[in-house]
Amino acid sequence: MREKSEGTGSGFFGIIAVGIILILMGVPFIGMTVMTVILLAPDSKFGLPLALATLFVVYLISDFTGALIAATGAGFITACIRSARSFRFSIAAAAAATALVSIFGTILLPEQSLLSGNNVEALVQFYSAAGMSSSEIILVMDILMYVLPSVLAIWAAAGVITSGAAVKLINRRRGIRFDLPGDISLRMGLIPAWILIAALAVNLAGSSLPFFLQQAAVNISIFMVLPYSAVGLAVCRKVLSMYPQVLILAVLIAIVFPPIALGALIITGILDTWFDFRTRLKKIYERNNQ
Repeated sequence: MREKSEGTGSGFFGIIAVGIILILMGVPFIGMTVMTVILLAPDSKFGLPLALATLFVVYLISDFTGALIAATGAGFITACIRSARSFRFSIAAAAAATALVSIFGTILLPEQSLLSGNNVEALVQFYSAAGMSSSEIILVMDILMYVLPSVLAIWAAAGVITSGAAVKLINRRRGIRFDLPGDISLRMGLIPAWILIAALAVNLAGSSLPFFLQQAAVNISIFMVLPYSAVGLAVCRKVLSMYPQVLILAVLIAIVFPPIALGALIITGILDTWFDFRTRLKKIYERNNQ
């Protein structure tokens, strides 16, 4: 059974906010949004040709990797929704696939990606203009290259999530009408949790392990901040919906102690794998109101 999409703010402000974020995320995700809306629109006779035309425009403006990211995200979202998967599952699958495409596309085709010679040269010139010495620039570039896979994965996943929010907004504004499958509760399974635990164990082991294994562990640990923060936010949202009086305290903690707030969100997201806080909170709330 399909339900109308809910949970995303509608109205002029919501459209402007998501639009600005999409522009900041880059052309691939703007194209991804347009392609997804075109492909999901019912009774569209020219859906596929229009989507391919949009993809070609993305390729001309950005590069091959950008077009590949747009095609992967739009393709996965459309395929999952067409097969009656939940909207959240569709976005998660598209984000995972797009993250992998962004990493391997950049590694295999560096001149058709963010690592092109022109981009690297522009970045070096920017650091030079900022007053950094040659040794400092080399150090920064080495660090960026070391964590590049996780940076690319977070960028791609965040872009897909933003694109999904835009698609949902368009659906709610009824500019183009299509139904989206209902969502299930956002939770991470045991496999991602054990992957993160293994990565943290490798990080703690230090230099006794091979370099590529250390780099993979660091990048996995960095990337996992995104999904577990999202789960932590979902738990926080549940708490605030049940106890709205703690909203001011939550906002104050986020403003005054942002590192602590982020750490609390990540830890909450990880522990939710085993403790299922939202189910426990719901039971406590129902018991107290009986």
